[in-house]
Amino acid sequence: MSNPEELYRELALVRGIVEGAFFSPLRVLDWPAFCFNQPGLLGLEAEEVFDLTVRGALAAETIYPANAEGRAPLAWLWAMEDPEPVLAQVLASLRHDRPLLFHRLLYSLGPVRDGSLDPEDFELVEDYLTQALAGGADIRQAAADELSTLTKRGLAAAGMEPASADPKASQAARAVLAKPRLIEMNNDSELLTWLTLGGGMREVDDALAPAVMVMVWAAWCAAIVGAPPNLELLTRLQPNLEMTAPELALFAPPDRQGGQVINAACPYCDQTNSLRLGPEVEELARCPHLIYVGSSDEAHLLHVLGYFELGADFSALLESYYRSPADLELFATIVDDLYEMISSQGRLASAPVDCGGSKGFYFLKAFFAGPPPESETQH
Repeated sequence: MSNPEELYRELALVRGIVEGAFFSPLRVLDWPAFCFNQPGLLGLEAEEVFDLTVRGALAAETIYPANAEGRAPLAWLWAMEDPEPVLAQVLASLRHDRPLLFHRLLYSLGPVRDGSLDPEDFELVEDYLTQALAGGADIRQAAADELSTLTKRGLAAAGMEPASADPKASQAARAVLAKPRLIEMNNDSELLTWLTLGGGMREVDDALAPAVMVMVWAAWCAAIVGAPPNLELLTRLQPNLEMTAPELALFAPPDRQGGQVINAACPYCDQTNSLRLGPEVEELARCPHLIYVGSSDEAHLLHVLGYFELGADFSALLESYYRSPADLELFATIVDDLYEMISSQGRLASAPVDCGGSKGFYFLKAFFAGPPPESETQH
């Protein structure tokens, strides 16, 4: 197959088959939804995914200790027999640290939406959350079945018998998966575009290219949906997930009553801000630019934005969106846009929080308000 137009038609044919998957577009950051079997975890941001990974692995080590023997923390999550007790622990810890994420997932659960569970019937919030998480759709198995079906169809369209794939095609697929540019693909649509138009198949024999594209797509998607789990590929796509058990232990939450001191350097005046945590936060050193310490959760960002002149009515509107489950995505979009706009103007910046040798407050940021622009346009 030396005709470029003919090759493109063949690639377009198999692409049309595989991109019809119900889970497409599938994002690299969507893997927690399939690992925890909760569609409410689709569409997360990178910081949220890392936070879920850390909290989930720490909870999984406690609830399923046998899974932790001789494995990396990421493997503990994929080996969970029942993810619901683990996710319940994670959600309980997110109530204050990432309140919007907590509410977004909570309101996606059937028993919460239909009111069939009363929180007052449970002494522990973890028990309530475990019950609320139970009995949802098995999206992991559904995605695995879809992936298997479309892979077979794609290979058949490429002229290859799915049950006895050409070893040369499998070898070529492994070579494509090993290319450095693969890690730049954020979703399966970008992956397919790179394979068909972006040079991803450049060194592949034309006769094998359509089948190789299907194999690469299938392997990439399998790493995200866990069909089966491929931790080597997943950690290539998200390197910050690769950690050992001792490294994970550094992220364990400290006793928040223990008087830890957290520090953050101001990006405007370079002064180090220091706060002692406990039942009450004690300011040891604070510059005039520090306005808030919290996570990147949009509910926390709303507090940050409250420092600026949004207007009472607009602030009330945002608050109403936050209190409405149907409007949570709209709330997040507006808050994110406002945050990016003010940050791009140089009036708002964040800095990481340091707590000595511990990484237990990894999810926190210090937010600073800088001086207003030197000049404003007059009308």
